[in-house]
Amino acid sequence: FNQDGIRFDRHVTTVQDFEGSSDWQSVYENELRDLLVERIDAKEVIVFDHTIRVDDPEADRKPARNVHNDYSAKGAQQRLIDILGEERASEFRAGHYGFVNVWRPVQQTIRTSPLGFIRPSSMDAEDWMNIELIYPDRVGQILGVAANDNHDWFYLSQMTPDEVAIFNIYDNRGKPCLGHSALDMDSPAGEVTIRKSIESRTLVRYQ
Repeated sequence: FNQDGIRFDRHVTTVQDFEGSSDWQSVYENELRDLLVERIDAKEVIVFDHTIRVDDPEADRKPARNVHNDYSAKGAQQRLIDILGEERASEFRAGHYGFVNVWRPVQQTIRTSPLGFIRPSSMDAEDWMNIELIYPDRVGQILGVAANDNHDWFYLSQMTPDEVAIFNIYDNRGKPCLGHSALDMDSPAGEVTIRKSIESRTLVRYQ
């Protein structure tokens, strides 16, 4: 995680159903806090968003197939204030903090559309581009990624619901973040398993 901004880990959750009521959220968020304290030495973890994606034409949220990173530096600063308010955000800025995502399969092994990542050391600074997201009440900013044949892509094959990817989105002390996207892979003959996943966004304070 410190070198490449990512680690894959085994993490068994007690949550059996992410798609019913929201009763699972407090349980899962406590699990994620414990995970990030143990695995990446976080001192404080604020879980603020969950996105369930289903690779089905009828799904509300499908896997993101645009290569991106969730926040630019400007977008991360605004999100910090949105979550904490200006006064507490200034306390976080005085120390070491970051935005870290935790991604896992739901219900079944990922056999199609796995989440792929670009190794940060294979990225050029010019590969990143700012993209504004305009909402009715605010303007956000993410990072897009330009194609580059030098990019070193990787993913964990056939991830199970007992495995997670912990990856860095933004770090105010320069820890690398990762461009990522769902990958369209050749499926095994006759494969009909629909990819389901949950991605949880967290704000982490290290000191």
